[in-house]
Amino acid sequence: MNSQWLSRAALVATSFICGAVQAAIPSSAPYVTDPQNEYVQDRTSDSISSLNMVLCILGAMDAGAMVNAGPYIALVDMNKCDSKKASAAGAGATNYATAVLDVARVSDAEPMIGKVWLSMTEEGNALDVFIHLSATASPSDGQPYGLFRLDYLGKKSGATAFNGFIDSQASSISQYETGGNSSNSAMALSATSTTAGTGTISAVGGPTFNFAYDAGFFRRSDGTNDQCFDRSKANAERSVWQYGTYNANDGTRVDLANPGFPIVATLQGVSYFGFANYWGINFQGLDLNTLPDAQPVPGLAITDKRSGNTTGYSLSKVGGKLTQWTQQSTTLDSLNKIPFTIIIDLAGLTDNATLSGFQNWQAQWDSATQSFVIAGTQQCSQSGCVTLPISPVAHVALHAFDNQPISGWADSYGGNINIPPTGVPHITADPVNFYTQSTVIPGSIALALNCLSQCPTAASLAAFAAGNAQTTPYGNGTEHQWFNAPAANTVSYSFDAGGLEDSSGGTAAPVVLEQASQYPQGSMYAQNGIHSGRLFDAPLTNGNCAGAVPVGTVCEPSNPLTYYTWATGPQQWSQSLWLTDGTSVVAFDAPQNIAYTVPNDPAYGSYAGVPILLQFNGFGNLYGIPGSCVDPVNNAKVTCDSPNARYVPQFSLPDGATMTLPSPSTPLIVRALSAEIRLKDLGPSASSPCAAMTLSTVTPPSGGTHDPSDPADVQYIGVEPSVTASPKVIDGVIQP
Repeated sequence: MNSQWLSRAALVATSFICGAVQAAIPSSAPYVTDPQNEYVQDRTSDSISSLNMVLCILGAMDAGAMVNAGPYIALVDMNKCDSKKASAAGAGATNYATAVLDVARVSDAEPMIGKVWLSMTEEGNALDVFIHLSATASPSDGQPYGLFRLDYLGKKSGATAFNGFIDSQASSISQYETGGNSSNSAMALSATSTTAGTGTISAVGGPTFNFAYDAGFFRRSDGTNDQCFDRSKANAERSVWQYGTYNANDGTRVDLANPGFPIVATLQGVSYFGFANYWGINFQGLDLNTLPDAQPVPGLAITDKRSGNTTGYSLSKVGGKLTQWTQQSTTLDSLNKIPFTIIIDLAGLTDNATLSGFQNWQAQWDSATQSFVIAGTQQCSQSGCVTLPISPVAHVALHAFDNQPISGWADSYGGNINIPPTGVPHITADPVNFYTQSTVIPGSIALALNCLSQCPTAASLAAFAAGNAQTTPYGNGTEHQWFNAPAANTVSYSFDAGGLEDSSGGTAAPVVLEQASQYPQGSMYAQNGIHSGRLFDAPLTNGNCAGAVPVGTVCEPSNPLTYYTWATGPQQWSQSLWLTDGTSVVAFDAPQNIAYTVPNDPAYGSYAGVPILLQFNGFGNLYGIPGSCVDPVNNAKVTCDSPNARYVPQFSLPDGATMTLPSPSTPLIVRALSAEIRLKDLGPSASSPCAAMTLSTVTPPSGGTHDPSDPADVQYIGVEPSVTASPKVIDGVIQP
């Protein structure tokens, strides 16, 4: 199915374009031939988010290229089809769903019939989606949307969660969806040509939109906001969500040396397809939290599903993950204008007397003035973090940080940074230390670790699980304890084959909380789990403290060469899951930092000409672009604390941008794989080129769904075929 058949109805447009290509790259190289997907993001899209996800899933299965290929397996990263998860910059984690597809067409005179059986796990519950597609004709002047019908139904733990369809006829298109896990939306659109039409879209709990469009403009009204938009792509904003990385010499795809790969698990005679990489291991349809923490997990057999590979593995599991952070160095000049967050009391340290107290301050180094500025405050909740700007920016006093280390967090440098004190005002050549990460497998090394800030214990986790959303998971009063504390207010751990353990209760106990049911409802930790502060493999001492401190005070080392962090939670990326081949642990590469200088062009705003670090997690996973927010009503840039603000990358890398992968040293050229287009707002319709457009209500459907999983339904897709072959498509890429 071509999702472009829906573009004129809901502004979900898909097109395939190629950027400029270096002359040395052959026209047959993946850099040239890999498709680029672009879609128009509009406020009306939110009302049909479930449908858009279904279409994204179909696109990642590449069904059109597999007609009459027989039943095959496709793996789809659901995080890339979920707009909320896709917007989490640098997330890196994958969540592969397994689909069995059978796409057939008897002849050009017959419709193409597609049948899809999709299995995944959502919040610990099995979710099965059944899809039936019948496509007869492509879009044309007489049939603006083509002729097709798509019916789908999702079952969560066996009960219907959502049920919908989209039906395209000669001059109209209609959509309807209902269910307990649905936005309960409906849409109807009538068109006079391939470039003009009117429609209505509604959703329970949301506004009803009437819209109209012609070749040049799009008008949309929710009864309060009546906006006009320019449909020209040249005038639109573009945000890239996924990049392809290629060898700049020959255009071949560049991946990690030890990338993730598809696997299949067999448990009690049932097979579950999955995917393993640095971020973890998941199997759709199999909740790993139901498996015991064991090395290896008994009764579970794992088989490699790469083409031509039948290696068997064992799976081991511990309900938390230890990450080692190793220091790297750069200079303040490389940090020029790049935002980073510090937690410090600014009282008396800036030219703005109102800035005081311990907060998450957003700071920047300004190489031109050789000084630090405070540009905002970061506020976090269970919905995420937003930055509130300070205007005008506050300037830090010249000698404020002469003798004080600056510890903070910079997304562009992959996490924690540290700026050591120099005894004099800082200059651009002063060092900045940042850290690269690697996962520590339980049992690979024995460690004694010490914690001062945000230190969970077995007892504090038990109290947290028995409490409410405001309960802290951290022990010894360490939740808001940052750099120094009485020695008694610290926690010591051991790390061995059982993971992180503390003995504060008298016996060693694991520091894990891995079941979603253990988290209080509404807790800010329920989605992303519980993360410790920095853990050190050397004792915390008074000698780490700068300046005079009370007797008995201990401090974190200000500039450690290494430190560790511990995470535990219900998500697979907060747990230790690893494969062994005999006695050897299967290696997966950690992300690599790639240096990139933003083009020196006004279009890139404050980042023009600024060097940043990107994080490379493998082909299709290049992150690190700083973020900003837009207003979905008019696509204008707004602060991220604004009502309904939507996160987007602050800028996008241009097709053809070049950089170098450090290890092994490889020249890279990048190209967008998936991007959204936001139309330029021309203001209220009454005083715009849209004023002559007529908005009229087109009655949406109120029923008419089918159940592709029901043998009694005319759209029944049958019993899921048994397919044992390796996946033929992974995230839209056909496998060899």
